[in-house]
Parts: sequence; structure tokens; C-alpha cells
Amino acid sequence: MKAMILAAGEGTRLLPLTRFRPKPLFPIYNVPLLGLTIDHLKRAGVKDIVINTHHLDQSIETYIQDIKPAGVNINLSHEETLLGTGGAIKKVEAFWNDSPFIVINGDIIHTINITSAYQNHLARGNLTTLIVHNHPPFNRVEIDQGETIVGIREQRVKTPLTTTRKLAFTGMHIISPEILEHIPPHHHLDIINLYLELIARGEKIGGYPVEGHYWIDIGTPNDYHRIHRDIYNNSNDLRTAYDCHPTRKTTDATGIDVSLEGYVSLGENTTIGKKCTIKNSILWDGVTINDNVTIEGCIIANGVTVTHSLKDEIVVYAELPSHCGESILNI
Repeated sequence: MKAMILAAGEGTRLLPLTRFRPKPLFPIYNVPLLGLTIDHLKRAGVKDIVINTHHLDQSIETYIQDIKPAGVNINLSHEETLLGTGGAIKKVEAFWNDSPFIVINGDIIHTINITSAYQNHLARGNLTTLIVHNHPPFNRVEIDQGETIVGIREQRVKTPLTTTRKLAFTGMHIISPEILEHIPPHHHLDIINLYLELIARGEKIGGYPVEGHYWIDIGTPNDYHRIHRDIYNNSNDLRTAYDCHPTRKTTDATGIDVSLEGYVSLGENTTIGKKCTIKNSILWDGVTINDNVTIEGCIIANGVTVTHSLKDEIVVYAELPSHCGESILNI
């Protein structure tokens, strides 16, 4: 199997963190999200992966060169201007063969069985199969009892012959290569708009409903906190699905009487001073916490020195001589 990981977005909902690190490289207990996605696809049987890039593309290229993942071939497709999912798929037309391929958003973590979805796609002969689930208030894909999509985004383009229900798109599609014939080259294309056109023409675009799984789109700071909390609590066996475990130590000196409470991720070369408390927080690499500091509900970016206690903040500056983080709420 072949797959594309969509990693070109700018991650605006995760500002200011995405000014310095592209969202696909956000660490989840010190493992970049992109690495977790690659490993997950490998375990599903994917042998060849292409990753589209745009924002901070050099960081992603360097990461792929550094990890050199075994058992899978990785290709990069840089987009000078964003092409949308349809344009991204068309740009790497030569990468695909005559078999269906997987396209997955680069900002999701899930326990969905992609292999089963792929086999369903083959059996039903769809042009495209969208993996869907019940996830209010984002249930905007309308499918009939035969699991054929009749509408998306409140646009019903096919008259259903049975009752219908609405579900949410998970960000994962199984796509037959024949769809490339419908995509113009060198153009930005929203693939959902293309699907609507194809459904209206009578093409078979199906849904594959799933349930009993874990799924999260790491699109906001709250979501970024939540995935750490859920892995810490091992929701839906997430640790097994991603071979990812909470970090409980640093690679540098840790001070005396340091308390780690709840979910805590400590990056490489993190130094924590004496009598500190770190609670429900994510620290990236090279962070220094001075003595007698409490950090709660925070995300601290690379190389920050924290001189005083913080709660519910994102901090991206190299030094923190005074209150200069960016507040986040509802963690």
C-alpha cells in the first residue's frame, strides 16, 4: 500500500507555537507527531509514503533525513503555494500506481483499523471511501443505508433511496487512482468540492463508518494537552496503538524535591531546579526551570528559561524575565 500524509498546513490554531515548529513535528511525549503517523501506517502495511510540505518545510525534511525509518520509503513533495488535498494528490501523480492509496491528515491520532477500511474500499468498488464516525457537532457527511455518500457540508447532491444519517469525516480517505483523471494539474483543489461534483455525476463515493475507537485532531492547544492526558490515562489502549509512553525523566540534571504531577512531558536536555512542581504540562527541548517554580497546564517551547511560576500559558520566548507568555483557557 501507498499513502500520503498531509503536512503542508500552517497550523494557525496552534499559534504562537507553529511560528517555530510545524504542527507535524509537535512532540507527543517527545516523539514528533509525524513519526507516530509514519509508524502507524507502517503497522497497517504501508510501504511507500509521500508527505507534502509547505510551512517550515526544511524542518520536516531534516527530521525525515535524521530518522531514516526502516521498512518504508519516504518521499517529500514541497508546495510553493498550498494546493489543497486534491492538488497535492495530483502533484505526485507519478508516485501512485494502479492500486488504491490512503490519504491521511497529518494532525490526527486514532486507533481506527485502516486495513479494514482499505479492504472495504476494494470490496465495494468505490472511487473514494471516506472513513467517517459519529463526532458531533462535525457530522456533515450524509450517507444512506448502503453507505453511499449523498451529501457533504449541508449540500445534498444525490437523492437518497433510503433513510440517511450524518457522520463526521475523520481526515482519512481511501482513494482509487482513477480519481486523478478528474483533477487538473497545477491547481489548488478542495477535494471535498470534487467529491460533491463526482457524486452529482453518479460516481460512487462511499463512507466507511467506524465506532469504538479513539480519535483526536490536534488542532488547538487544548487538543494538544488532551492527547497527552489521554495517553497518560491510556484511553483506548493508545500506548499500544502508537508505542508511545509518558516521559517521567529528563536527560539532564533534575533538582532536589521536584514533583511531577499528572501528565508531564519533559523534552531532551531539560533542567529543573530545586523544589519545583510540574503539573499537566508539556516542555519541549532545552527548557530550564529555575528553583522554586511551579508550572501547571503550560506548554513551554524549545530553549525557554522559566524564572517564575506559570499557569495555563504557552511560552515560546527564549527567556522569561517577566510575564510574557500567551494565555490559554479551558485546559
